[in-house]
Amino acid sequence: MANFKTAWNAFWTIFKSDELAKTWNDIVANPQPALPPAEPQAEPTEPQEEAPTPAVKSTTKGEAVHTLALLQRESRLIDFLQEDIAPYTNEQIGAAVRKVHDDAHNALEKYFKLVPIRTENEGDGITLDKSFDSKQIRLTGKTAGEPPFRGTLLHRGWKAENISLPQRTDAVDPAVVCPAEVEI
Repeated sequence: MANFKTAWNAFWTIFKSDELAKTWNDIVANPQPALPPAEPQAEPTEPQEEAPTPAVKSTTKGEAVHTLALLQRESRLIDFLQEDIAPYTNEQIGAAVRKVHDDAHNALEKYFKLVPIRTENEGDGITLDKSFDSKQIRLTGKTAGEPPFRGTLLHRGWKAENISLPQRTDAVDPAVVCPAEVEI
């Protein structure tokens, strides 16, 4: 599910900026190696105050498909993205986008509590000290050296503080995003 949210945000970010589209193409052409897995931490020996529960990680393909199914049901997002829009006028596309955008936005608010990772405005200069979280902030450009890093915020990022997806029953095929409909 994290990949879907990232892809969705990347799509709209790249769609709005030629410069970011070029940056995306550079990243795809020259991917950086994956970071090594984090070292496991020892269990605390003394009881500690309970930390807030982190957002649930999606671990199955079924959960990702379930999320797509919700976006399809609430906003017909899949229908819109799969449609060939070449024969339509910009005005027709704009009207469709407004409806899909509003409905998909409402679905995200209904099922996810999304909050920005950074609060600064996009385009603002920021400084990242040694304690910045590389799981929440991706560095692009010339990233050699040690923090602190000075740069420009290209995208604030998003994280899910809470996910409240409805349960999917066993009666539903986990691979089906939207069943075909036949009127009799």
